[in-house]
Amino acid sequence: MPARETLAQILSAADPPEDPAQFASGYAVCELGEHHRGEHADHLWDCDNPDQAVWFLWTETKHRFVTLRWCPAEQANGDACGLYTDHPQDHTWNVIDPTQEAMKADIAAHPERWGLRREY
Repeated sequence: MPARETLAQILSAADPPEDPAQFASGYAVCELGEHHRGEHADHLWDCDNPDQAVWFLWTETKHRFVTLRWCPAEQANGDACGLYTDHPQDHTWNVIDPTQEAMKADIAAHPERWGLRREY
């Protein structure tokens, strides 16, 4: 979606973020993991109501901004799921992000690229 259209939809939201320009890059990354069913989803911002957040949902042919309640699931240690209620598939603690995994592997293999010192 073009950044201009993204920004227009964000500004018309019922509970827009303080700095809507940061969400107008035109990029969305699905947080549901690989091989899930239904729409892709990217968390955009938290609402004033702490039980809700605004999400960008999309398929190949449509997109929408929607306010959804947070998933109520928690791990035994109290960590909450970072997705919305009734999300498909796994909770966030079971989702493997391939981009994040690739970055971790690159950091381990080439720490100097990331401004880190190589451990010997």
